[in-house]
Amino acid sequence: MIKAHWPINSRLDPFVRLLHIVPGARRIIDGGANKGRTVARFLDLYPDAHVAAYEPMPRLARKLHKRFADDQRVSVRAAALGSCQDRLCLNVLESPTCSSFLAPTGIRDKHAGKPMDVAQTVLVDVVCLDCELAASPDIIKLDLQGYELEALRGAEALLRGVAAVLCEVSFVDLYEGQPAGGDVISWMEERGFRLDGLYGPWFDQGGAVIAADALFVKIREE
Repeated sequence: MIKAHWPINSRLDPFVRLLHIVPGARRIIDGGANKGRTVARFLDLYPDAHVAAYEPMPRLARKLHKRFADDQRVSVRAAALGSCQDRLCLNVLESPTCSSFLAPTGIRDKHAGKPMDVAQTVLVDVVCLDCELAASPDIIKLDLQGYELEALRGAEALLRGVAAVLCEVSFVDLYEGQPAGGDVISWMEERGFRLDGLYGPWFDQGGAVIAADALFVKIREE
C-alpha cells in the first residue's frame, strides 16, 4: 500500500537527484549490475568514482568483466548480495533479467507477454557487504528482484556511513516471500534514512503503483 506522504516522481530521474544529494561520491556499489547500464551511468555522473559491480548470473558477470576490462574505475564480483556469506540456487527465468532467488509470482503480470518460467537453477555465491568492505560506500544501488532487504541486512553496519541508497521496492507480490515495499521503507527509516521519493513507478491497469525505485537519503545529525 502506498502512503500519502510518499512522493511519487514519475518523470524525474533518480540518478540526477542522486548527483544533487551526493555530488562528490567516490565509492559506489551496484548490486544486480546486469549488463552494466547502471555502472556506465554512474561513471558518467561520477567520473572520479570507483564502482563495485555485483552480478550473480555467470553469463552476465562475464559480459561485465569484458565490458569494463580496461576501466580501472570498475571492479566486477560474480556474486549476489545477501544477509550472509552463502551459496544459493538462483532461479534463472526465461527472461534472464528477472531472475531471482525467489520463485516468480506477480512478475508475470508486471511483464505480461514475456516468458517468465524458470528455465534453470544455478548455484551462485552470495556475499554480504559488511563482510566484503572495510569502509562504507557513498551510494548503494540495489536491483535484486525481491532480495533487496536481505542485501540491506547484510550491509547494516556499513549503512551508518552511506549517504544514499537507491533500491527497487514492490507493493504487490512479484516473487514468493518478497518483503513488501512498506516493510523495506520502514526498515530503512529505523536506520536513519528518509524516503526522498519513489521514482520510475510501474502502474497496474487500475493506476495503482506496483513497483518503483525508492531513493533513501541518510538523515545527518545536526
